[in-house]
Amino acid sequence: MTVSDLFTLILKLKNAIEQIIFENGNLSFALQSEIDSLTLQMANDLASNFETIISSNRNYKSENSNLLAEYKKAVDLSNIVSKTNPKGVITYVNDKFCEISGYTRDELVGKPHNIIRHPDMPREAFKDLWDTIKAKKSWNGVVTNMKKDGSQYIVDTTVIPILDVDGDVIEYIAIRHDITELEETKQQLRNINKAMKNKVDELYSMTNTLEQKAYKDKLTGINNRENFEDIFSIEIANAKLNDIALSLIIFDVDNFKLVNDTYGHQAGDILLQDMVHLIENNIKKGDIFARWGGEEFVILTPATEINGAYNLAENLRKLVHSYVFKFVENNLTLSFGIAQLSSEDTKKTLFEKSDKALYEAKKNGRNRTELYKV
Repeated sequence: MTVSDLFTLILKLKNAIEQIIFENGNLSFALQSEIDSLTLQMANDLASNFETIISSNRNYKSENSNLLAEYKKAVDLSNIVSKTNPKGVITYVNDKFCEISGYTRDELVGKPHNIIRHPDMPREAFKDLWDTIKAKKSWNGVVTNMKKDGSQYIVDTTVIPILDVDGDVIEYIAIRHDITELEETKQQLRNINKAMKNKVDELYSMTNTLEQKAYKDKLTGINNRENFEDIFSIEIANAKLNDIALSLIIFDVDNFKLVNDTYGHQAGDILLQDMVHLIENNIKKGDIFARWGGEEFVILTPATEINGAYNLAENLRKLVHSYVFKFVENNLTLSFGIAQLSSEDTKKTLFEKSDKALYEAKKNGRNRTELYKV
């Protein structure tokens, strides 16, 4: 509305008032003069206020326009911005878009937006993008784009559909943040973490190997003497605490020195390995088998009385005696000594009892099993 429109409106109002008074027969010269005076005063006041409002509105629009321009400038300086039509054809790019992509504005405007699509980006990601924005919803995600020179850059992207008054999409605005350096740093950290994990796994494996070497006999792979002694102490304590039987078998290879002297120490080692493998596969689960030293071995049998240990020893003796080993012309024989734990026994005394029984087996002709006798 202009000032002229405002005065026209006031005059129409004045004429309507005069007409009503005239029809009622009350219109006089004095009253008409008063109406003219009041109308003129009202017109002046309204005109003055109207100009003030118009001027204020112009200032507001000017300030608002300047503010919007500053906002746009800030967005352009800090973000990569582009617009496309509903078909994905570029209609606008800002300077930062050109700077990071390596394309000029003329090379981009009018081209499909996939001009910067990186071949490594999965198609599923773009399907999700288009499904979302076609549904008139904003989409956000990380996208790897390709520069004009073929190198890549990574952006955190938000695509916003712009709608007209009827709710139809008229364009899409994409605002991106360059996160290439951040993503590369994250990848470097992932690589470092992976390398560290591999190193930790390697160290863990080495530790396990060292631990196994610490308690396994190097030649035969069964428990070594040190580890057996630790287990021996635990099993004695457990047997006494729970009042269960525990027997110890000691055996050695008869005339083993003759094998070494005749065929050499390497042959003797192979013989021990084969013999251990045979016995290991024929003892009960839970029995503790160890190399005590040289050709002497021990088997600790928890929850087994002396008669059960005797049966086990005899089965092993017969098994080994009937087995054909390399480097031995005659059958290999073993001698066994067995003792059962008593309430007064210690690790030392139980071992001494079994060893004494083994001595009796040797003295009585070898290839036999003897029980400890008081």
